[in-house]
Order: sequence, then C-alpha cells, then structure tokens
Amino acid sequence: MTIIAWIPFLQPAGVPENYWWVLMFPLVFGISIAYRATHDHSIDHFWYRVSLFTAKSILAMGSLALVLYLFVYWIIPIFHVG
Repeated sequence: MTIIAWIPFLQPAGVPENYWWVLMFPLVFGISIAYRATHDHSIDHFWYRVSLFTAKSILAMGSLALVLYLFVYWIIPIFHVG
C-alpha cells in the first residue's frame, strides 16, 4: 500500500490485517473514561467503574460478534434454498 493513494476510511493505516480488532480495547477504555467522567457525581471508585464499564462493553461486543458469526455461518446456510 502506498501512502500516496491512501484513502483513510477505506484503508486504515498501519493496522495488521488480522489484528484490527485489538484496537477495540483502547477505544472502549477511552469511551468509558469519558462516559464515567461526565456521568458520575463523585470521583469515589472512578477507576473501578471505568474498568467495570470497559469489561461489560467488551463482553457485550464479543457476545454480539459470536452470535452474528453463528447466525451467518450456521443458521443462514441451513435455511438457504437454491
């Protein structure tokens, strides 16, 4: 990939092809820090709440990915006619 013909939204820069999903972890962590900073009334247990929010979000996205994988590769082919 040459940098001259790089299209940002179609070709992410510098991300190995099979490990793009690893970028989910810092993204979710940053989002959870911003969410907790704006929605909590006190700073007590801030990092605990951030880590809990991060873990729940990652588990939810992983579960959704698993359900979609099973649906696309196992359920749809069963009912495919033709």
